[in-house]
Amino acid sequence: MKESNADVWNDCLNTLENRGLATVDWEVAPDVQKKLINYFKSKIDEGVSDGKTSLPPDLIDYIYRFPKEMRWALRVHAEGALESQPDNGAAAKYLAIETLKVLNVTIPFNQKRPLLEKAIEQLSKDVEICFFAFMQYGSYEEDENALQSLEKMFERLQDASQEIQCEWIYRLYDYSEVWQNPNDIYQGLNTDDPFIERWNVVFSKIQTILKKQLEHKPNNWAAARMLAEIHETLGDTETVKAVFKEAQPVFEKVLEQKPDDWDALNALTNIHEKLGNTELARQYQLKQDPTLAWKGQILPDFSSATVDLDGNPISLTDYRGKVVLLDFWAVWCGPCLGEIPNVKAVYEKYHDKGFDVIGVCFDKDEAVLREFINEKEMPWRQILDKDGFRGVFAKQYGVRGIPAPFLIDPNGKVLSVNARNNLLGELVKTEIEGKQN
Repeated sequence: MKESNADVWNDCLNTLENRGLATVDWEVAPDVQKKLINYFKSKIDEGVSDGKTSLPPDLIDYIYRFPKEMRWALRVHAEGALESQPDNGAAAKYLAIETLKVLNVTIPFNQKRPLLEKAIEQLSKDVEICFFAFMQYGSYEEDENALQSLEKMFERLQDASQEIQCEWIYRLYDYSEVWQNPNDIYQGLNTDDPFIERWNVVFSKIQTILKKQLEHKPNNWAAARMLAEIHETLGDTETVKAVFKEAQPVFEKVLEQKPDDWDALNALTNIHEKLGNTELARQYQLKQDPTLAWKGQILPDFSSATVDLDGNPISLTDYRGKVVLLDFWAVWCGPCLGEIPNVKAVYEKYHDKGFDVIGVCFDKDEAVLREFINEKEMPWRQILDKDGFRGVFAKQYGVRGIPAPFLIDPNGKVLSVNARNNLLGELVKTEIEGKQN
């Protein structure tokens, strides 16, 4: 290929809205698909160099988005490469990822495992394949194999930089990637389990990496929290308190310079909860998310000058007698878009029984907003505040992040400021059907 391989892959990712996080209906254009097929075939043909492949590191995150015909073409190519070159680790890795991430879940794991084991064996310096193996073994509760994957992963991380080591630790504890993190597996072991000592060695390596990270970046709350959670898992409650007490002044100092720093407020909320300082934890929590203070309170109305997207006056008092979701969102907000199908489903089920929605959108482009609303067939009224987090609505209601869903009862009292996912439907059902019975 004449054009840069990296450019082909990055160009593909850049066709994804928010790099794939905001939409699930992305499709690969035919010309891009052809380039990608050639790109991956060349990567598979390159095989292994110095214990690694040149396959893109984020293939695992995106392969399920590939069209079936594209995956079929690449699978055939990889199978042929592996048949003619049994030591082709790139082919083995591609097949392992595709088979375990995409193919029919009814295929027994025992039939998938050999590809994974072959890829790990042939890629002596590939950290990602070990992490992928940990993900898979953890999801099937194969604790011994999960442990072996971690051991190999840390062997391969020995010469990596501190930042890279930390990145992999963070991923081990990210529930959006792993079904069970190392703490979860350890807590499920019996006290006489023969693998306890090996797990202790793994935890020691994780702790060493996190401690070095905190020495370098004392205000890294993620590292401090994970370190404390590991000590808690190991039953060392005094060290847990020591970690939090050491972190406390660091974040207090951050707040002296930046009183609204979200990470510092979040850290101090968690620290004081763990230290048993309930009232202090609540104070920091309210500073972090002022919307929490509205729960159980009558929500004040909009200003009298407020109009909806069509220029019509709108007021919360207009909705008295109904259960109302006041939904702060934006077209550019991935989690907001992910919640829209859920809101629509609840709206369609309960609108005729007394449920309604008011959207407050923080977008700047009205045309984009109108097009999106029409495309997604969102029937409820919308208010556009182009000033977003600096606007009157954010200031009035303490909104510092979106989505921010206020669920309001028929009397105007706030039932919840976290009414998302299944909770929205459950609360609306209780409020409407419970009072009708």
